[in-house]
Amino acid sequence: MSHVSISHLWKVYPSHHDGDAVIALKDVSFDIDEHEFVCVLGPSGCGKSTLLRIVAGLESADYGHASTHGRPSVVFQEHGIFPWKNVEDNISYPLALRHAPRSERKAVVDRLVKMVGLSGFERFHPDQLSGGMKQRVSVARALADNGAILLMDEPFGALDEQTRVTLQQELLTIWEETRKSVLFITHSVDESLILADRIIVMSGRPGHILKDIRVPFQRPRSLAAIRRDPEYARITDELWTLLDQSQAESEEEAAR
Repeated sequence: MSHVSISHLWKVYPSHHDGDAVIALKDVSFDIDEHEFVCVLGPSGCGKSTLLRIVAGLESADYGHASTHGRPSVVFQEHGIFPWKNVEDNISYPLALRHAPRSERKAVVDRLVKMVGLSGFERFHPDQLSGGMKQRVSVARALADNGAILLMDEPFGALDEQTRVTLQQELLTIWEETRKSVLFITHSVDESLILADRIIVMSGRPGHILKDIRVPFQRPRSLAAIRRDPEYARITDELWTLLDQSQAESEEEAAR
């Protein structure tokens, strides 16, 4: 069963000047199955985040449609946690909105704090946390929301390389346990290869699908392990070739 269905999706923004309208997404179609981890890979400005926001119901499409089988939970790049709430109150916020009993909230928070590696930091506020720790709180809060689908918009993009790799591995561990359907936006080839079952490669604006690639590596994965796999060089070269093609097409479009 498809947990996310995207069919012939278009998004067009009217020009604020006298120029042409901006086509952000052009005839985008793909599905995400139950328990499947799909990365959308593409250059900045190709409409990846717009696509996620449409799936999340935060923006509307101009043509086509996006539907979900089950409620999505969202993790953005910019944390989105409340600075006046401590870690446990941030994580339990979706449960508080549903008026869950205090005992249930505590049980969920205790489990998720341990899962994302924040034990001992329950009473800390965001200004006492590193960027990576704030993103752990964001992920834990999305898991507490317990949507059937996890939508992640470049959640590790602003972090340093070491922290990003650490959180990628922790996300994989969490995903193995929860097996939620995931739509993950990224501009990193390595990140898509370490995380995804499938990679949807997007062109530059107007954003359309260049290729839908199934990742051949067995799970569980580590970046070190897949880099030793002979397929790693081949698929990395294929992805970069597609992205270079996308860049060339975008430059030609801009020059017209």
